[in-house]
Amino acid sequence: MRPHTLCTPLRANWQVAGHLTNTLWWPAREETTTVLLFIPGNPGLIEYYAEFLERIHEQASPNLEIFAVSHLGVSTGDDPNALYSFQDQIDHKIECFDILKKRYSADDTKFVLMGHSIGAYLAVEVFKQRHAFNIDRLIALFPCLYDIALTPNGMHFTRLFNKLPIGVVSTMASALSYISPPILERLIRLLTGQQGHSVKVTASLLNGPFVRSVLRMAQQEMENVQQLDHDFYTTHLDKFIIYYSENDQWAPIEQYKYMKQSYPEHEHLYLCEERLPHSFILDPGATQYMANKVVHWLDGSNSNSNNKE
Repeated sequence: MRPHTLCTPLRANWQVAGHLTNTLWWPAREETTTVLLFIPGNPGLIEYYAEFLERIHEQASPNLEIFAVSHLGVSTGDDPNALYSFQDQIDHKIECFDILKKRYSADDTKFVLMGHSIGAYLAVEVFKQRHAFNIDRLIALFPCLYDIALTPNGMHFTRLFNKLPIGVVSTMASALSYISPPILERLIRLLTGQQGHSVKVTASLLNGPFVRSVLRMAQQEMENVQQLDHDFYTTHLDKFIIYYSENDQWAPIEQYKYMKQSYPEHEHLYLCEERLPHSFILDPGATQYMANKVVHWLDGSNSNSNNKE
């Protein structure tokens, strides 16, 4: 069966260093020349990104192959009692890249790393460890690259969970999991404004172990994502495409301005003219808009811009 006859994405559980990892895969329609590894933001459920990556695959070169991997602790079948550190999440993504590099070992195969939110930081950590392995570029969308605890949402999160222990929240989530799926999904629509596929994904997240894993990772993000590694960015910035939005409380405009001031010559540091929200994947129109952007970048037709995209 040829790849273009398959219904994408293909869903599978990878064994990555002994950990079950929910994975989405879009095979290339022709010979693979570029492999894109996508790393999600927290909560790390790749199903949120299925429509976004599907649209990229439909529009991009037929030689592009796409893989998206979940975070540790949120994969179906994973040990619900396991506790993972932030460094475990980084090591896991490096292992995922190593699997792909071994599978696509031709010298002329290019690799692209793309991450959203904290996934962009994880992608940078992979790049740091594997920058000699034919990584063509790194695309950071609404990126949490430094000082996440000092962002507006980071400060709100810290204040909230200083008062409300993670165990209490995960217990509440477990209680919600007993609500019948149709009622729970209606409740999510009402409380969050989400529509379509994302509602079902959010409903699947509402159980104690998943919520505990997500919140623990967020706490460790506050502790670990601090100073920007200027030496690394200065050396490798030509590989980066970095995309911010004014309407973002996790990667606020002040961080965009700081990056512009720190790297004034970098051509591919963008500020979204549409002021899209951080969680763009929850809006079909924003999803299509960002898919178009990524395809444009993958085609290598980056436009020169100092302030706006």
